[in-house]
Parts: sequence; structure tokens; C-alpha cells
Amino acid sequence: MKNIILVGMMSSGKSTLGKKLARMMGYRFLDLDKLIESREGMAISLIFSSKGEPYFRKLESEVLKEIQANRGIILASGGGTPCFYDNMQYINNLGISVFLDIPASDLAKRIENHGKDDRPILSGVSSLELELKQKIEQRMPFYSQAQLTVQGQTEAGELLRLIKPLI
Repeated sequence: MKNIILVGMMSSGKSTLGKKLARMMGYRFLDLDKLIESREGMAISLIFSSKGEPYFRKLESEVLKEIQANRGIILASGGGTPCFYDNMQYINNLGISVFLDIPASDLAKRIENHGKDDRPILSGVSSLELELKQKIEQRMPFYSQAQLTVQGQTEAGELLRLIKPLI
């Protein structure tokens, strides 16, 4: 049972789609950010503010590498996970990587509706959409290495249909 690893920007739907897909497939769902929070005993935003991004990124890579291939897991990675260390290579070896490619304007709406206070990487930005466009541009060399790219909003059933030939 190949793992499926969802990559993409914050608010691209990795956790929401991942949970639904896991139920449909009988897989186990894991959220990398939740695993990190559990390990550290604090929220991601507190890890960023108290220990800094370099500490967080190292920890993120360590937790990612504890996940083993062929375990029937659907993993929602953090938005920046693929962009540090050799994480994207590890993700591609871990299972089927799926990039959820959502336009910056849609991401901005989702984040504004959710509240961006829990997104430490966005604290203090004046134009959310512009910041997201820049982040997408910076991260695209990593995201584009995913084995499957799904553009725009998709439903779990459609994602399952696209993934099935790769399993």
C-alpha cells in the first residue's frame, strides 16, 4: 500500500482532502504539523516564535523522515516542507507525491476566512495575495517535482480517480 503525500501551499486543502481520501481508501491520515506539535508540546506558531524557523525546519525534516514507505498512509505535509534539506526527494521516495496547485487569490481568501494569525510565515505582511504569489514562485521548483499535480480545487473522489493508476 503506497503512501500518498500531499504537498502545496498553506490552505491548499492538504489536511481536508487528506482526511477524506484516507477514509475513502482505508488509509491512515497523518498531518506533519500535528506530529511536530505533539513532539514539541507546542503550536507551530510558538515553535517559530520561540525557537526560530531554522530549528523548526530541522525538526520538520526529522519528523518527516520517521515516516516509512508502503504503510498505507496519507500525509499532509507542511507548506514549506518540500523546500528544505532533501525533503522533496524523500517525499518522492516515500510514496506518491501530489501537488495541490491552488491560485494565490484562492489561498488568500481561504486564509482570510480562516484567520492568518496561526500562520507564522505570514505575520506582518501587508498584501497577503502578493506574499502568497511570491512564496508560490519560490517554492515551485520543489512543488513541481511532485509525481502528480492537481490544479485548482478538487474533490476527494476526483483526487482518488487521478491517484488510482499510480498505486
